[in-house]
Amino acid sequence: MKITKNLKYATFEWDDEVKTFTIIEEDGNKVILNKVYSFAFMRFVIRMAQRNWFRKIKNVGVNKPADKPAEKPVELAEHPWEDPDQMMLEMRDAKMPDRDWDKLPF
Repeated sequence: MKITKNLKYATFEWDDEVKTFTIIEEDGNKVILNKVYSFAFMRFVIRMAQRNWFRKIKNVGVNKPADKPAEKPVELAEHPWEDPDQMMLEMRDAKMPDRDWDKLPF
């Protein structure tokens, strides 16, 4: 079974019978990777995507306006999805079933 993804400038193909990953450029250049190297390539791609996703962007030269006051924190009970009359439960109130391993001597 072959899985193919066609993009504007390249085509990606996974051939499940021979376990190869192929990258074909529009001009005919081709890279064929076996399953070990294709797995390493995918790990590399995922690491680069996570690196770019989680990278902190520093706002150089951007200052907060001085006339805007800092926002004060809002208590949770002020939010409409919080019910102040909701009963609070603690773990000591929960009735846990006895387990056989709780009765072991060690």
